[in-house]
Amino acid sequence: MTVDDGIERNESKETIKNFYLDFESAKTKRLEENQNKGFVFKLLDILPSKRELKQYIGVILFGIILWATLWFVFQEAVMPGSSIFNLSVMVAAGYAFGHTLERYTTINAMAGMTLVGVLFKIFGNTNFIDDPIADTIDYHLRRIYPVLILTKGPLGWNWPYIRNNSMKVFLLATLPWIVECLSTAIFTHVLLEYPWYWGIHLGAILASVSPAVVVPTVMAFNAKGLGTKNKIALLVANAGGLDTAFTEGMFGVINSAIFYPSPPAYRIVKALLAIFVGIGIGIGWGILCDVLPDHKDPYAATVRSLLIFAGGLLLTYAGGYLGWGGTSGVAIMICAGTAATRWARRDWPINDNPVATVYKVLWLIFEPMLFTLSGYFLEVAELTLVDLGLIVGCLFLALLMRLMAAFLISVANSLSVKESLFVAVTWIPKAIVEAVLVRVATDSLWKDGATEQDKGIAKQHGNIIIIAILIMTSLGSCLTTILGPVLLSQDSKIRDSEFHQTPSPIQPQAYDVTRRKNTNTSVHFIDA
Repeated sequence: MTVDDGIERNESKETIKNFYLDFESAKTKRLEENQNKGFVFKLLDILPSKRELKQYIGVILFGIILWATLWFVFQEAVMPGSSIFNLSVMVAAGYAFGHTLERYTTINAMAGMTLVGVLFKIFGNTNFIDDPIADTIDYHLRRIYPVLILTKGPLGWNWPYIRNNSMKVFLLATLPWIVECLSTAIFTHVLLEYPWYWGIHLGAILASVSPAVVVPTVMAFNAKGLGTKNKIALLVANAGGLDTAFTEGMFGVINSAIFYPSPPAYRIVKALLAIFVGIGIGIGWGILCDVLPDHKDPYAATVRSLLIFAGGLLLTYAGGYLGWGGTSGVAIMICAGTAATRWARRDWPINDNPVATVYKVLWLIFEPMLFTLSGYFLEVAELTLVDLGLIVGCLFLALLMRLMAAFLISVANSLSVKESLFVAVTWIPKAIVEAVLVRVATDSLWKDGATEQDKGIAKQHGNIIIIAILIMTSLGSCLTTILGPVLLSQDSKIRDSEFHQTPSPIQPQAYDVTRRKNTNTSVHFIDA
């Protein structure tokens, strides 16, 4: 590439970057530009644009063609009324409702998708998860989700920021997690009479924050100069990502220690080594995905994407089979982070390389499957008002402890009181890790020796997780959007240099680019 080509390329990237930094939420701009227009004009203005309608028609047409093709292969198995057909309709409805809700409100699409799954379960004629085929599909999809999620996030980690602020990021990623995990165990033991091991197991799931819910909004604030002095967006994004890594490692160890039959000595050794073994495997596999194939190979992106995915899938199944679940998750994340860091040294920028683009597209496909199918596991018939009240009480009491920990850590690391409050608010959402693990209790339960209490708690496990997703995702996304302009100070200079990547060729629709989790601005965070 010539010098002139390089200058032209950089100027083009800078132009696109500036465009996205200046781009505000379309919803906000519509309200500002049309506040003096009549009701009819306002109504017409919020309807989908011509480009959006074409996109929707294309997606619908693809779904119809795919269903027609499957009919020739499976015939009666995919006809209306079958489990696979009902499952597909639910996922499509979840996708449409979730993104419609996100477009016109401050509620994240994940909450809307989960709600659709809940409503299908309540008002559906049959429970299609009772069908062995549908149940098997959901079971194996939950082995694929972690590979996509845990790979997608580390491809955008900002390692220089993490190194320069290691103590702040590490404390915010781990201490609130530990506080909420232990608080959940205590409150479920007192209020729901859970045994301690069940409380710890549930706490290890609920203690995970979901940065994907709030980071796009925080990045939009950063683009407007809010919170740039102390780099709040980078702190929330990277600490949230490491919180996910910490969750994956700790939960895998806890789940294996409780449910995987083995001598006590072996459990102790496994608990001590699981994370370190995962780190070692991840570094080795990440280096391999950098060496193979050659960086200038025209098919490098395709081969590397396949290598990372295949290796992650193998580790996920092998880790579950051997009882080393935490090892696989840590290995996947470290592999992606190692590979992305090495690629960045050879003109593949962090989160702006072809592999990152592949995983963004895959996540767009699998996201509605994850949340609608997870919402379908809510057993409303087994919930009483008393149980619901106690569950909500446990969730909010443990959350309060978490928020206090996050606030104190932020204050101790030289953030202002308002900024510390904002960081604590961004630590509310629970979504992706919780959705992936919604059925883990029933899947992991001992085949022999489980008491009736254990079986009841395993079922209630899923109910608590889904209730947490619906409440905390909605609450976290709304409060972050509302309180951001109030709690974050305006800086005279917008510091966008930390967000060094340029927009990917594949972008979501422009109607709300500041809030879509797969936008180019939603970088340096983990989606799980």
